[in-house]
Parts: sequence; structure tokens; C-alpha cells
Amino acid sequence: MALFSTIAGLLGRAKAQKRRFSNVAEFRDLVIAALKRHPGVDSATADPSDPAKIDAKIGGVEVTPDVTNVFGYLNSYPDEDADAAIDRLVRGLTETRTKASEENLIAVIRTQQYVEHLKSMGLDLLYEPLVGEIAVVYMADLPDSVSPVAPKDFPGRALADLRTVALDNVRKWLPKIVSDGEAAVACLYFVDGNTMLSTSLILIDEFWLSIKPQFPGDVLFALSRRDQLFVFDAGNPQAQSAARQMIDVTFKDGFNLLSDKIFERRNGKLLAQV
Repeated sequence: MALFSTIAGLLGRAKAQKRRFSNVAEFRDLVIAALKRHPGVDSATADPSDPAKIDAKIGGVEVTPDVTNVFGYLNSYPDEDADAAIDRLVRGLTETRTKASEENLIAVIRTQQYVEHLKSMGLDLLYEPLVGEIAVVYMADLPDSVSPVAPKDFPGRALADLRTVALDNVRKWLPKIVSDGEAAVACLYFVDGNTMLSTSLILIDEFWLSIKPQFPGDVLFALSRRDQLFVFDAGNPQAQSAARQMIDVTFKDGFNLLSDKIFERRNGKLLAQV
């Protein structure tokens, strides 16, 4: 019970408890209103089959945005400016696609399921499997969103070269890492100002070196949300149960979800638990 209280405390600092909106449909109505005010939006109506989805036509293209993640984020971080978050969402949906370049190329952690879903939609992704169910997806870091890039965006460039470029761009954010954890068994890490790079930290040797004073040996880590990285001391006998409890609590929250698996870093190598 004491250990779970500690993990719950970490989650408590990562998210607040009070709710901003009564339900996702109420929030969706606000997003629809904002979309209708934005130039280039032909139409935006509520999807009758799902309270979180919008049937929209933007620039002549039919799209079905889902507001679940932003809704969950605002309810968990009630101090955030809801109007600003809605504006970012609308800009991300309506912005003209910025050309991918070496300056904005980043490496982002996603699941193989995410990759297969986008491929089923006919998208050609620049990606590579990492370990277990997770993959490294290369994206353009845009002002209000991240967008997958395709091999054709970098003609003639080898994946190994692009990997180096993307990871160097992630490294630029290392000074913005925030840690939150008083217990020796676990710590939460995220990148302030670019939280979608939080899980990308597992790819950076300098990150692992920086936390070595707290975690000198092997570690477990959880990627339950796209914007958070939890690290656990593998030498602590309670680490496994703590990681599982934290993942379960996060998945009950239901937004920005990534993976419900536990991973390891053993002797410098990333591993997936079976």
C-alpha cells in the first residue's frame, strides 16, 4: 500500500484530479465551433457514432478528428489554458503541411499498431522497429503538432544518416528535462515545452548517463503515455509491481496512451518483457 501511494503521488503531480469539462461531447462542441471560425474549414459537425469524433471537411479533404487526447489532457491539467489548447488543435488540423527538413526531423516512439494503422491508410512512413511492440517513427516537429515523414521527403538519404540527424535534434531538448520522484524505486521524466519527446529519451545515451546517479544499475521503464517516461530501479524487489500499477492507473485515465507493456534497460540494451 505504501508503494502504491508513492506511485499514485507521482501520478498526482503529473496530473491534477479535478475535471474541467463534464464530458467529451461538451468539449467537442467547443472544438467544432473553433473549427467553423477558422479559414479553410468547409464544414465541421459532430460524428453521430462517436462522442469524441468530428466529421469535417478542410481544404476540400474529408477528415475525422478525434478530440479524446486533448480532452483528457485538459481535464488532467486544469491549470492549462483550454482556449489555447483548442487553438493549437485547430491549427494542427488546418495548417498547411510544412516541408520536412533536417532542422525539424525528430525520432518519436510509437507502437507497431500505430505504424500499421497509418500504412493501412496508404501512408508511406519513415520508421524502424525498436523492441517489442514499439517502433521509432520519424516525424517533422511542427509548431502545433508532429507529423510523420516519408522516405520520399529525404530522397537519396540513408536511414542511418537520418537517424543521426533526428536524434541530434532530440538531444537539443535535453536541458529541458524535468524529473519528478522522491522514491528511490521510481521517477517520472518529461521534456518541458515538447512533451511528445519525453518517451524519445530512451533512445539517447546521454539521458541514461544523466540519471545514473539515481539509477546506477539496470532499470525498468514504462511508456504508458506518449508524453511521460517512468523509470524504475530494477534492483528493487517492488519495481515490477510498481511499474504494473502505474501503467494500469494511467490506462484508466485513457488519453495520450502508448504502451501497456513493461520494458527494461539491461547492460545498456533495451529489452521488452515477455
